[in-house]
Amino acid sequence: MIKKIGFIIPSIGVGGAERVVVSLANALSTYFECVIFVQPGSQRHYQIDVDVLEIDFTKEGILNAVKEHKIDLLSDHFHWEADHVKVIAEVADEGVKVVLTEHNSYYYPLFQFARDRKAGYDKWFNDRYDFYKKFTGVILLNEDTHKSFRQHLDNIYTIPNPVPYDPSGVADYNSKRVLSASHFFKKAKRIDLLYAMQAKLQDMVPESVLTILGNYSWTQDQYYRRATGCRPDAVRSPGRTTRVEDYYNKASVFVMTSEIEGQPMVLLEAAMHALPQVCFDIPGLRDQIVDGVTGRLIPYGDVDALTACVSELLENPDRMREMGLAARKFVQEQFSEERVVDIWIDLIAEIDKTGRITAPEYEQTEEEKESDLKWKDYWKGAANNAASHVDPKISFLVPVYGTEAVLGRCLRSIQDQTLEEFECIVVDDASPGDVEAVMREAIGDDARFRIIHHAQNRGLYQARSTAADDACGLFFANIDSDDYIHPSFAEIMFDKAILTDSEIVECQAIELHADGRPIRFNDIQQVDPIDGAEANRAFLNNTFRNVVWNKIYARDLWRRVPEHNSIDVGLSITEDLLRNSLLFPACHRYTAVQDCLYYYCRRPTSVVTGGDIIRLDKKLKDIEYSYRKAKAQYVSEDSEQFWKKLEHRRIEDISWYVSEYLKRTELSAVWSEIWEKDVDPSLSLIISLVANNAKLDVELQHRWNAWRWELNRATRLENKLTEARKTLS
Repeated sequence: MIKKIGFIIPSIGVGGAERVVVSLANALSTYFECVIFVQPGSQRHYQIDVDVLEIDFTKEGILNAVKEHKIDLLSDHFHWEADHVKVIAEVADEGVKVVLTEHNSYYYPLFQFARDRKAGYDKWFNDRYDFYKKFTGVILLNEDTHKSFRQHLDNIYTIPNPVPYDPSGVADYNSKRVLSASHFFKKAKRIDLLYAMQAKLQDMVPESVLTILGNYSWTQDQYYRRATGCRPDAVRSPGRTTRVEDYYNKASVFVMTSEIEGQPMVLLEAAMHALPQVCFDIPGLRDQIVDGVTGRLIPYGDVDALTACVSELLENPDRMREMGLAARKFVQEQFSEERVVDIWIDLIAEIDKTGRITAPEYEQTEEEKESDLKWKDYWKGAANNAASHVDPKISFLVPVYGTEAVLGRCLRSIQDQTLEEFECIVVDDASPGDVEAVMREAIGDDARFRIIHHAQNRGLYQARSTAADDACGLFFANIDSDDYIHPSFAEIMFDKAILTDSEIVECQAIELHADGRPIRFNDIQQVDPIDGAEANRAFLNNTFRNVVWNKIYARDLWRRVPEHNSIDVGLSITEDLLRNSLLFPACHRYTAVQDCLYYYCRRPTSVVTGGDIIRLDKKLKDIEYSYRKAKAQYVSEDSEQFWKKLEHRRIEDISWYVSEYLKRTELSAVWSEIWEKDVDPSLSLIISLVANNAKLDVELQHRWNAWRWELNRATRLENKLTEARKTLS
């Protein structure tokens, strides 16, 4: 006979499962002896009427606790860690009666795989049934979950969590306040959809205000506001609070935009304050909301329908009152502590009698099967980074021409970013290789990456502009396709931009040879935020690198100067100077980070260092064009001073590119090329002047070695792709 129950939960923190365990243990302690087992050093946030003991959550630790404390039934609530479920299944194999409670959705392992990036949880989605069959029973919280699990298990039973909540006060149906209790750091809550809704609602109901309770992130808040266009006064985020009742009583309607839930207690608490609830129709919520009676269920992800529904309710206080009172009555009847405890007592009596829970047979309807397939496809899309409902934080712009051999390294470094809310736009600038095949081999079906093809080569400048025209991130990051970035590049740069309200953010960079040997470290002298005019002077004074690849630019700044994105003259050299000379004068604020986050790789066949005399002639013409356009930007009382600095830099650039050409070409071959090819006659004079001052043999051998390394890498990649195509065909 069951006399003593041991509850297992990792901690007694502020989470929903923890709160339920405490409530259930307290309530059942009237009928059974109860004890709660937690991990050593865990948190305790609730008043508890039963003993709480720390044990090791190993097979031996749990078995010892069962024996020492004479536990007749283990009620395990730590379902979300696969390793723990395997351990508790081994405990069940030893003859211990175990009832596991699933506090979340049937699809939770797919969520962990797709959103939390837990490897193997897609496989665990199916493997878990083998372990669950070993338990005395599995408790589920709602009928949707029951119907899905019933196709695989017969030892299941549905018991909702109780609501031990006795509120004071009811909603204010005339306040036009929309309330949500969520979490800025939990991806399942989809706070982005709340902001997307409010951005539309503020136009439909101008006096409406969205209040979001829960763990707060200022950076995330600012990101969502910028991405959706919410007015400053349209969203309030007070964070965590002990005055939850005050917010319930001041609100008119409660909204939740989660993409996955088990039995969200906040909905039940809101109902106890007679608040109507509007949520997306995700699995499990139909047990908590009677659509059209206690609230509304909206097709998942349909922000327009969600907004329209909330708007309609805010304009109809009587309808909100009717729904809210119906919601409170429904919750009091279905989720009262007394009702839930009675169900548990009956279940324990059945276990005493039969030794195991047995569910009646059930076969899914066609509609339920279709819904199951829909949600599996949804999580498959989420695993491949299906698009969000708000603009990405950063758009990576990656132009490609002739870099197929090293493109994969670049794209994988972008895919591995710790900041996940990005997009990457690859522009195939009529590259000779199969850019799309290389891209897909490197990053798979990641939906954050897309490709645009140029019918003919238009140059680096225009390739970047093409990517920018298609981008929708709040900031643009220009990444050369033969370079790569640190995993924290996007997160650190974006956070710095938001915290300092900067439109241009720069990071340290290191230059590398093609084989990985370092060349130099680009040290940034100016790191404190500086405003526009000072930033422009710093740009002209060479205080920081005149390149675009170690910076991020605000989308608003980029598009505030449309001229720089409309230049189409095939520029591939000094395009950085031209773009920066147009953007820095319009920049409101610039800042930098000390972290080295960008790896610039010099290749002997790159646009910068490679090419014959014809390419060199084109480069020098690009330099002349860029500097002439840049010079035209500075017409002021300081113009002459700025022009002198630009002229000095122009000469430096010409000298550098000629030197690079001479390092890989013998002088005798140079004169032959000039004689044979149609190039500017002045080029011979420039080459003579540079050759007299250059040390031509310093890096010659290394450049030949690096060229061979790159050629071999490209050949291996092409062979690999050829074999793959043969296999597919």
